Amino acid sequence: MDIAVFGASGFVGRNLLDELAGSDHRVLACDVEPLEHDASNVTYREVDITDETAVDDAVRGTDAVAHLAAHPLPASTDDPKLNAEVNVVGTLNVLDAAREHGVEKVFFASASSLVGTVETVPVPEDHPASPQSPYGVAKHAVEEYLEVYNRLYDLDYLVFRFFNVYGPYQHPDSGALVPVVLSRLARGDGVFVTGDGQQTRDFIYVRDITEFVVEGLEGDVANEVVNMGRGEETAIVDAIERMADVVGVDPDIERRPERPDEIDDFYADTSKCERLFGRAPDTSFDEGLERTYEWLQSELDL
Repeated sequence: MDIAVFGASGFVGRNLLDELAGSDHRVLACDVEPLEHDASNVTYREVDITDETAVDDAVRGTDAVAHLAAHPLPASTDDPKLNAEVNVVGTLNVLDAAREHGVEKVFFASASSLVGTVETVPVPEDHPASPQSPYGVAKHAVEEYLEVYNRLYDLDYLVFRFFNVYGPYQHPDSGALVPVVLSRLARGDGVFVTGDGQQTRDFIYVRDITEFVVEGLEGDVANEVVNMGRGEETAIVDAIERMADVVGVDPDIERRPERPDEIDDFYADTSKCERLFGRAPDTSFDEGLERTYEWLQSELDL
């Protein structure tokens, strides 16, 4: 297939390119950030998804689209309008180009944060959505747009809702827990937890996700929203202890007051993924941490 990847220079995008490298697919890697990739089947093009013409040119002639480009969650609270321009209007540029050029399937990277207030765990795909950020609102809106585009224009889609993704290419300056804690532990800096640290999260290794993305683009699963987590809850304080084991240090953990908006327990119901794909993501947290720390060591000289 000819596949256009939007957001190719980002954390998940770079891992997806590595997943596709050397395959029979021809990949057009699109992003506003420069990208170097030595795979012969990957070509980079500078594309801003808010530029309708540039998006249309990139999508023309492709069989499938993987849409990973996004204005991030933390920045969405500072500039909700920009977030909507990128995450909603930019996505509509991608969808309009896809339907105009007869794309077979669009993959969209959604986020578990659109769930908001958690009523039941593990969290199923049909859990009520009450987004608590402009980012979550935008992700929820795009899921609704995809369903409408399928109904009106027969555009097939596949949505993965990412839980707590970690792995290579995720830098500490992203603010994500795993690279921040690993890098701080490696440098001998302290880390902190809020409350008792027993809040649980669902950590999923990024290459598990990209493997499913490729399988989803190649296969028959379509017009579905699927949780992309391991279905395993890990307490924050336990996650820190396990990261300390990987680094080989005794962690200095500071206790801070519990945040009033803290979610206690949050992990995925993976039964739909198992039903559609025959399995759930299976890289253990410890194995994923080892691989992530190896990358951080090589990238940051820890």
